Amino acid sequence: MRRLLDRAVAASSNGIVITDPKVPDNPIVYVNPAFEKISGYTSEEVRGRNCRFLQGDYRDQPALDELREALREERECRVVLRNYRKDGTSFWNELYVSPVHDEEGRLTNFVGVQNDISERRRIEEVLRESEERFRAIFEHAAVGAAQVGIDGRWLRVNRRLGEIVGYEPEELLGMTFQDITHPDDLDEDLARVRRMLEGELQTYTIEKRYLRKGGPEVWVNLTVSLVRGSSGEPAYFIAVVEDISERKKTEEERDLLLVREQLARSEAVEARRRLALLAAAGPALSASLDYEKTLEGITRLLVPELADWCLLDIVEDNGSLNQLAAAHAEEEKEDLLRMLREHRQFREGDPGSTAEVLRTGQSVLLSDLPYPTFYERALEGEHLEIILRLGPRSLMCVPLVARGRTIGVITLVSSKPDRPYGEEDLLLVEDLAYRCALAADNARLYRDRSEIARVLQRSLLPPHLPEIPGVEVGAEYLPVGETNDVGGDFYDLINTVEDGWLCAIGDVRGKGVEAASVTALARYTIRAVTLKNDRPSEVLAALNEAMLRQLPEDRFCTAACVRLEPEDAPAGVGVDVSRAGHPPPLLVHSDGTVVEVGCSGRVLGVFPDAELSDTSLRLMPGEALVLYTDGVTEARSPDGEFFGEGRLRQLLSSYAGCDAVTLAARIKGVVLDFQEGYPRDDLAVLVLRARDRAAPVEQGQSH
Repeated sequence: MRRLLDRAVAASSNGIVITDPKVPDNPIVYVNPAFEKISGYTSEEVRGRNCRFLQGDYRDQPALDELREALREERECRVVLRNYRKDGTSFWNELYVSPVHDEEGRLTNFVGVQNDISERRRIEEVLRESEERFRAIFEHAAVGAAQVGIDGRWLRVNRRLGEIVGYEPEELLGMTFQDITHPDDLDEDLARVRRMLEGELQTYTIEKRYLRKGGPEVWVNLTVSLVRGSSGEPAYFIAVVEDISERKKTEEERDLLLVREQLARSEAVEARRRLALLAAAGPALSASLDYEKTLEGITRLLVPELADWCLLDIVEDNGSLNQLAAAHAEEEKEDLLRMLREHRQFREGDPGSTAEVLRTGQSVLLSDLPYPTFYERALEGEHLEIILRLGPRSLMCVPLVARGRTIGVITLVSSKPDRPYGEEDLLLVEDLAYRCALAADNARLYRDRSEIARVLQRSLLPPHLPEIPGVEVGAEYLPVGETNDVGGDFYDLINTVEDGWLCAIGDVRGKGVEAASVTALARYTIRAVTLKNDRPSEVLAALNEAMLRQLPEDRFCTAACVRLEPEDAPAGVGVDVSRAGHPPPLLVHSDGTVVEVGCSGRVLGVFPDAELSDTSLRLMPGEALVLYTDGVTEARSPDGEFFGEGRLRQLLSSYAGCDAVTLAARIKGVVLDFQEGYPRDDLAVLVLRARDRAAPVEQGQSH
C-alpha cells in the first residue's frame, strides 16, 4: 500500500512538499517531481530549507498570516500565494496544506499540495476587467444605451439616453419605447422588431424621431440587437441611441442649399442625381458590419458617380496611416492604385493633400491641377510613372471624422479635363464623408469586439486535447450568433490525482461576458474539486454549491461529467457518469446499438439539492460514449423541424466503429447541413472511444 501511495505522489501533476515541524524552522524533507518542474528547484536544493524562500522578497502577503495561523493550530488550510521560481519569474501558487498525525495524535509532518494557477488568475482578471469595462462604458457612454424588454418597456437606461429624450432614467423605466417614438416612425420601428422576433433579423439600424419631454422632437440613429436565452427564445433588446438632430439639421440645410444653387443654374437633373446619391448612401453604408467590406463599399459608392478613382486611408491604432481601400472606374487600372500604395508617405511634414488634411483637419480642394508639370517636379521613377498613367486633373481630399476624431482621409480624383471639382462638389462629399466615417468606425468597433470575443472564447476551452491511454478523444465546438458574442457551451478534460481522467461538458444560460464568467467559474471549480475528489456526482454537487453561493439567481447551467479509468484498457475502460439537467450521453456499441447512459439530476445553480447520482459501466474496445449539448438535438431546419434525438441515434448507429475524431466531425457536419448552414444555438460534441488494440493514437478537435 505504501508503495502505491509513493507512486501516486511521485506521478502527481500537482507539486507536493512535505515538511518536518519537529525540527526547528519546519524544514522541507521531500518534494515530488512536479514540485521540481513548477519551481525549477531540484529536491537537493530545497531539502532542509523553510518554504518561505519561495516568496522571495514578497513576504508581507496577507495569505501568509492565514497560513502561519493554520500551521500553529495544526489544521488544514487553502491559500493563494505569489511564489518565485528559481529563474526569478513569479507564479500564483494555490496551496493546500494538511497536518499529519501519528496514531497517538502527535504532529509528524505537514503536507502541501501546490498548483500553478497563474493562467486561471489571468483569465479571471480579464473577465473582471471586461465586466467592469462594460459597466463603465454603459453608464458613461457618449451615446444613449438601454436594455429593453420584449414588450417594449425600458429595463435599464444610461444617463446619456435620459439627456437625449429629456427624461430622468427613473421616469423612462415606467414607460415603453412606443410612448416616446414619433407616430410617423412607429410602424417602421415595430415592423423591424417583429422581424427580429421571427428570426429574420439579428440587428437593425434606423434613423427615427423621439418625442422629447417638454421640447421639440429629436432625431436619433438607433441600433437595436436582440439577445436570446440559452434555449433560443427572445430575452431582451439592446438599444444604442445617438442624437443626430444637429446632423439632420445640417443635412437638411446642405441639401436645401444644393438644390437651390443647382436649380438657379438650371441644373435640376444634376441636383436630382446628387440627392439620389445622398438617399442611397444610408442603405449602402449600413449593408454590412464587415470592416473590409464597409471600406470597399465606401469607395464603390463614390466611383464612378463622383470620381474616376478614389483612395481611402485609415489612421491605425499606432497613429500610422494606411491605404485600406481604393477603386477606379476602369477595372484594369486598379492595379495601379495598389502599386501607388507602396510609394505614398504620410510622415509629419510630408507634402501632399492627404498629409495636409491630417495636419489641419480641413478639406483640400484642388480644382485644376497643373498636370503633368506639377508631378514631374515633385516625383520620380515608378511613382511618377504611376501618377502619369492615372492622370489626375482635379481632386478633393476630405477628412473622415467620427465621434469627434479624425479616423482617416478620403481622396476623390477626376482624370477628365472637363470635369473639374468645385465648392458644390466639396460640400456634397463632406456630407457623404461624415456618413462614411460613422459607417467605417462602427465596422471597426464591431471588428475589434469580435476579435476580443474570439480570444475570450479560446481561453474558455482546452488549448488541445490530451492523450488518454486506451481512449480516443474527438471534440467539436461551434459558437453561434453575433460574432462578438461568447458562446455558452464548454467542455474540459482533466487528469485526476489517481491518474484517471474527468471529462465534463456543459451549457451555460446566455452568451457574452456574463455567460463567459459562468463558464470560467464552472471550468475552474470542476478543476479545483477534481484535485481532491473525482467522483462525477460530487464534482457536479460542488459546482452547484459554488454557483448558488457566487452567482445571481438567473445564472444557471446544465452539465454532464464522466470519470474514466483507462489503466485496464484491454478489458475495457471503467466509466462513471453523472448529469445535471443535461442531455444524456449516448453509448454506441460496435454493432450499431445506441443506448442512453446516466441518471438525470437537476440543473445547476437553481436548487440547493440537484439530486445527483452516478451510473457505472465499462466502455469496451470499439465502443464510444458521445456527450453533446442541446445545440445538436434542438437544431432546427429552415421549416422549423427539430433534429431530435432520433436522428442523432440513427447517425451514431450508421457511424459505429468510426474513430472518435471522425465521429465528432460527422455529428457537427450533419447538424450544420440540417440547418442549411445557419445554426441558431451553440454546439459542443465530445466523443470518448475505447481504443482498438491496433488503433493508432489520434486526437482531434475544432473550435
